[in-house]
Amino acid sequence: MSLTSLPFFLLTTATVLLYYILPKRCQWIVLLLSSVAFYATYGFVQFVPMLLAAIAAYFAAKWIQEIYDAEEGGTAAERKAKCNGNLLFAVAVLVILLLYAKLGNRVLQGLAGLLSLNGDLMQAVVALGVSYYTFSLISYVADVYWRKDRAETNFLRLLLFVLYFPKVLQGPISRHKNLAPQLAQPHKFDYKEFCFGLQLMVWGYFKKMVIADRLAIFVNTVFGDVEHASGAHLLVAACFGAVQLYCDFSGCMDIAGGFSQILGLKLEPNFDHPFFSRSAAEFWRRWHITLGTWFKDYVYMPLVISPRLIRLSKGGRDRFGPRAGKAVMTVLPLLAVWLLTGLWHNAGWGYVVWGLYWGGMIICSTVFAPELKKLTAALRINTEAGSWRIFQMVRTFLLFVVSRIITIPGDLYVSWQVFQSITLNFHVENLVDGSLYTLGLDRPNFILAIVCMFVLWSASMLQEQGYVRERLAGSNIVFRWSAYYLLFFAVVIFGIYGPGYDASSFVYMKF
Repeated sequence: MSLTSLPFFLLTTATVLLYYILPKRCQWIVLLLSSVAFYATYGFVQFVPMLLAAIAAYFAAKWIQEIYDAEEGGTAAERKAKCNGNLLFAVAVLVILLLYAKLGNRVLQGLAGLLSLNGDLMQAVVALGVSYYTFSLISYVADVYWRKDRAETNFLRLLLFVLYFPKVLQGPISRHKNLAPQLAQPHKFDYKEFCFGLQLMVWGYFKKMVIADRLAIFVNTVFGDVEHASGAHLLVAACFGAVQLYCDFSGCMDIAGGFSQILGLKLEPNFDHPFFSRSAAEFWRRWHITLGTWFKDYVYMPLVISPRLIRLSKGGRDRFGPRAGKAVMTVLPLLAVWLLTGLWHNAGWGYVVWGLYWGGMIICSTVFAPELKKLTAALRINTEAGSWRIFQMVRTFLLFVVSRIITIPGDLYVSWQVFQSITLNFHVENLVDGSLYTLGLDRPNFILAIVCMFVLWSASMLQEQGYVRERLAGSNIVFRWSAYYLLFFAVVIFGIYGPGYDASSFVYMKF
C-alpha cells in the first residue's frame, strides 16, 4: 500500500475517524490495528522477521529492567555487568535479521549456483522497513541498558512503536522514549493541529508526486541509456536526481509527519533544508537527521570513549605528537560510521564507495581544518560575504550530485562512464538545442519541473526564516485559502499518476 494510493487515503481517513470517535483508551489499539492492516498489504510473510525482532528486543529489555529493579542485585556496576549478555543477545539477533534481509538473497542464490538448484526456489524474505525498525529497536534496548529509558511491559504497545504505519517503511528512525509515550497517551481533537497536519501532508504530496516523480522520468530515461547520453544530459540528470531524491524522501517524511500531527503525535524531524548547507558535515546534520544522530549516539560516541581507542590515541600522541593523537580519535570513529552508513543503504560496493566518499570529505575537512583556515586567509576570502555563502552552498550541492552519480546507475563501472562522459563529452549546445525535451519530459513538463523546483526553493527560503504555516495561518482568509487551494489543485492537476505509474516506488523504501 503506497502512501500515494487510494487505499492509503481510505485507511488514514478511517483511522482518524475511529481514533477520535472511539473512547480515548482505545486510540492506541486503533493505531495498532491500522498499522497491522497497512503492513499486511505487503504480505503476512513480512511479519515473521519483524515479530522476531520485536520479541528479541522486548524480552532483552524486560530482563535488563528486572535486573536494575531487583532489590538485591549488587552495586550499579555489577548490575550493569549482568545486563551485558541481554544487550548482546538482542543486538546479535537484530543485526542477524538485518544482514539476512540485506544479504539473504545473495547468499541463497550463491548456494543455489553451487548446488545446481533452481534459484527461484531459494528466496529470502526481504523484510519491509527492516533497516528502520531494526535501528529503532537497537536504540530501545541500548537506552534501557544505559538507563535512559524504561522497558515496555506491554508487548503490543512495543509492537505499535515498531509498526506505526506512517513511519515503518521509510522512517524516521524514532526513539522509543520519544514516540512510545505519545502513542500511549490519549489525544483530543485539535482543529489547528488537524489543519497544520493536513497542510504538511499536501506539501509532501506536492514534493513527491509533482516534483520527484516528474524528475524521475527524466533521470531514469537518461541513466537508462548512459552509452548514448551526452555529458550535458547526464549532468542535468544527475542534478535532477539529487533534487528528486530529496523531494521523494522528504515528501514521504512530510506525509508521515503531517498525518501524525493530525493525530496529535510528533515525529522526529528528518530534514532541515540540506541544500542550504555550507559544508559536507553540515549537510549530513540536515539530511536524514535521525540516521545521523543514531550513528552518533550508538556507534560514534561508544567508539570515542572506548578504552582501546583512547589507548591507541595516546600511543599516537606520544609517538607523533598531539595532533596525531587527536586525528586517531577523529578518523577511526568517522571511518567506521561512514562504512556502516554506506552498508545500511545497500550491501553493494557502490554504497561502500559512497560511504568512503562522504566519510573521506568529512574526515579531511576535520583533520585539515587549520590548513583550510590558513588557505582561506591567504586567498583573502571574506567568509562573511554573501557570495562566499552562496559558493559554499553550490559546492555542497555539487558534492551531493557527485554522490548521486556513484549510486544512481547501480554499477560502479557505469558510474565511471558517466563521470568520463561529463568531463570528456560535454557539449553546451545540448542544453539549448531542444534535445533535453526528448528524454522523457516534453517541453511543457520540463519547464513545469523547473518552475516547481523554484517554488520549492522559495518555500524553503521562507521556512529557513521562520515558521511558514503559522505565518500563513495569520494571513487574511482570501490569501490563505487561495494558497491552500492552489497547492491542492497543483497536486491533483500536475501530479504524476495513472496507468503504468508505480506510486509505490518511494526511493528509500528499498533501504
